Formats: sequence, structure tokens, C-alpha cells
Amino acid sequence: MQYKSTYVKSNVSAAIVVDSDAIQTANYMYDDEFLSLTFKNGNRYIYNNVPRFLFHGLQESASKGKFINNYVIGKFTFKRV
Repeated sequence: MQYKSTYVKSNVSAAIVVDSDAIQTANYMYDDEFLSLTFKNGNRYIYNNVPRFLFHGLQESASKGKFINNYVIGKFTFKRV
């Protein structure tokens, strides 16, 4: 039997405080698949179409900065806000 994965969007957001030299917080909007990163220098960027599994990976990663550098920065369109 083959299982089809289901992706359920919800109108929920989640935030984590990141223990990083450069990144202060990460917020994820499940409904819109936006990842917002606030850096300790005050800059804030919103990355578009970030799959929820990447945000969950960020939550579980030992090094948040390395994870963001490897899987987010340069991989998704973004805007500075």
C-alpha cells in the first residue's frame, strides 16, 4: 500500500529564539510559508515559500546559524523589512 503525504496548512505562526552569534529570532507563518529572520544587528528579512519541514529542522538543529546558512540563505527569495 502506498501512502500519500498530506500537507495541512493552518493559520498559525511559530517563533523561536535562536542561540546564535548573528541571529536573534526566527518566526514562521504556516499559512503563507514565510520565514522571518531577525538578526542581532537589527536587520529583518522575510524568506518566501519556505517549506514547513525546514522550519522544523531549524527548531531541531544544534547550530541554528549553520542551518540557516546551509538551507535558507541563498535558497529562497527574500525581502528586507
